[in-house]
Amino acid sequence: MKNRNIIEKEEGMNVPGVVYASKKIFNEIKGDKTIEQVKNVAKLPGIVGESIALPDKHKVFK
Repeated sequence: MKNRNIIEKEEGMNVPGVVYASKKIFNEIKGDKTIEQVKNVAKLPGIVGESIALPDKHKVFK
């Protein structure tokens, strides 16, 4: 599927991650915490399917 960027399962992740965004946007978000957030959600107990981020994502400010 076009604009579907897969984040493969890593240690601790229960499901893979998917970011729905153009390659341009996906490359831009690699510099913020979006990918980290997708991976963190994929580690939650009970999650099924995929951890998903959409193009209107926003990063959490700490």
